[in-house]
Amino acid sequence: MGSSSHDSDDGTTARAAVPSTARIVDEGMLIAMAAVRMALKNRIIVGALREHTDYDTADYTALARRELLEVAKQNDEDSVRVERLGSHLSRTTKTGKGREVENKRRDVVRLGRRQTLHDNVAERLRALADDDDRVAEIVQKARADALQEINEALAARLLAQKIDPNQPGYAAARAERMRAVGNIDLAALAKKTRSTD
Repeated sequence: MGSSSHDSDDGTTARAAVPSTARIVDEGMLIAMAAVRMALKNRIIVGALREHTDYDTADYTALARRELLEVAKQNDEDSVRVERLGSHLSRTTKTGKGREVENKRRDVVRLGRRQTLHDNVAERLRALADDDDRVAEIVQKARADALQEINEALAARLLAQKIDPNQPGYAAARAERMRAVGNIDLAALAKKTRSTD
């Protein structure tokens, strides 16, 4: 997040542009949101495949809010840690040689920007947790990601279990599989699927 320098064509040293605070906060939010969606997606997958629980929008909405507030809390803690480090470093800028003091001052500025980043990300995450529409979007996106991952895993498993129709017993096994499919109450399944949407 710090700035860097390079030699320009005329031999002078030019500083690379430091990203704006708004841009850094936006990037921090992208990382935070990815973490929240991943946690939510994983919970949906575990609920569906391991615990065999029905999908409940209210439960996952509450979980999304908890995850957003947890990541906000982590940013609050990082802000406090960076502030302490910056304060300690600031007190030591009065000692040392010229270049060392200048480096410490630059580090203090960088730490101040990091603290601002953590404070802004935490504030935005808390605001997001209070926004019903945005939380619903997060839950829907996590659910879609979970369903896609489940479908991909099932497709891979089915490909791995490819059945050779020339194999002995294929016809009898096929008849049994078709009876199992026929016993599925498609109307009830469709109704259950609609009720979870």
